[in-house]
Amino acid sequence: MRNFLMVLSGIALCVMLTGIFFFMPVESIWIATGVLLAIVLYHFLSRLIKGRQIREPKPSKWQNLSSLLIIFIVIFILFVVILHESVSSILIHVLLVSLVFTMMVNFLTVPLAIFHKLKEKDTPSVTSKYKPHVSIIVPAYNEEKVVARTIETLIEADYPYKEIIIVDDGSKDNTYAIASKYINRGIKVVRRPNGGKFAALNTGIAVSTGEIIITVDADSLIARASIAEIVKGFEDPEVAGVAGNLKVFNTNKLITKLQALEYIVQIQIVRRAFENFGSLTVASGAFSAFRKTAIEEIGWYDRDYLLEDFDITIKLLKSHRILHGNNEAVCYTEAPETLRDVYRQRLSWFRGDFQSFWKHRDTFFNPRFGIMHRLTFPYMLISMTLVPVASVVVIITSIIMLINGEWMTLLMAFGLFTTLQILLSALGVLIAEEDWRLILFSPLFIVGYKQFLDFVMLKALIDVILSGGVYLRRERVERIGDSPSPAKPELNSPAVNSSAGAAGPT
Repeated sequence: MRNFLMVLSGIALCVMLTGIFFFMPVESIWIATGVLLAIVLYHFLSRLIKGRQIREPKPSKWQNLSSLLIIFIVIFILFVVILHESVSSILIHVLLVSLVFTMMVNFLTVPLAIFHKLKEKDTPSVTSKYKPHVSIIVPAYNEEKVVARTIETLIEADYPYKEIIIVDDGSKDNTYAIASKYINRGIKVVRRPNGGKFAALNTGIAVSTGEIIITVDADSLIARASIAEIVKGFEDPEVAGVAGNLKVFNTNKLITKLQALEYIVQIQIVRRAFENFGSLTVASGAFSAFRKTAIEEIGWYDRDYLLEDFDITIKLLKSHRILHGNNEAVCYTEAPETLRDVYRQRLSWFRGDFQSFWKHRDTFFNPRFGIMHRLTFPYMLISMTLVPVASVVVIITSIIMLINGEWMTLLMAFGLFTTLQILLSALGVLIAEEDWRLILFSPLFIVGYKQFLDFVMLKALIDVILSGGVYLRRERVERIGDSPSPAKPELNSPAVNSSAGAAGPT
């Protein structure tokens, strides 16, 4: 029944998205088609560019600032000209094209995600005899509120051949003292001067003895069966990395419920789509596993990068390694409970994304990088640049249309695209077998939460441009720790131990 509903949701999404074109003005269809053709043309032309890429010297901050100002001035002048010459129909075209472009980028992954889920269902579940020695590395900096519970879940994880390494990265609180209490239970605790998360991870790898390296954030809660599940992917000798299934456990507030739904859609739809090609957009540092030999061959974790998990993912994919996800390997993560902390967290994430794009910009132009060149990088760049810009265009156009009294058109557009978003959320919840009540928050991914994320994304882009491609400041998010939460999961319950699908936040 669930498979039928999942396929039905996917078909409804595709039919509605296609049906939009029958109600759009012809001019809007031509504009949208032109934009998409321009992107495709750029993609194929970029594949013709070969040869060694020359690394440009780092521009000064003022050069970046002047370039940025010129771009904004040109956009502003064009927008003023359009408004001066426009009639209301042009505003409608702008609104429709921007909305359709945004939704098409999101829905490109839907058929691939459904295909992956059905293929997963058809794969018989067998008990694996593959039990490699694993080293679980937990980098920790000022994590006194959360590190104990993370260590407890790792100790209780049902896997025989494991070593747990806590790397205290020069914490100024009681993190090291708390972790040291577990030494008599077989935990390795390493203390080093503060050098950043990449340095802590490299330190952990250096003292590890396992064949498989598993990275776990200090605020992550690992389900008992997750270690055994995540190592199954390495039975295939071609696989270099496996990402776990992240879920939000503190879904007791509106902002955390939105993050929970966001995780579901990103992992169950976007990530599944890319898994069909042996590629992931990112193997999250919160819970991922890698072959130690693969990490050593690509040069370990690089210094001075905000998003070391994204960087290591790109390095592995550029070396033509295969990365998969495992949705049965469940990891619960602590989501920020205030808008301010969400802003700080996402600002660091998005800065790290754009910084990695700049570092690995040769991927866009060199066909030898395979799926990264052809699919993963172009999709991510479009999602993180053109889509937020389209969102800004929608906001400005909507305000002007409201001033002009065209509220009925806006209401119809909002209703249509909210329906599409509800279907997308329902598909993700169906695949993940999660709480249906999360779907009720879908409208905020059309108006509200989406605009907030787009704003943070554009802010991060500007920050990285002005810094010349390198932005080292990591925003600190307040840990919640063991404060009461009605949604805290029972990690040792039979539901969590036996099935990731039944272990979602409630």
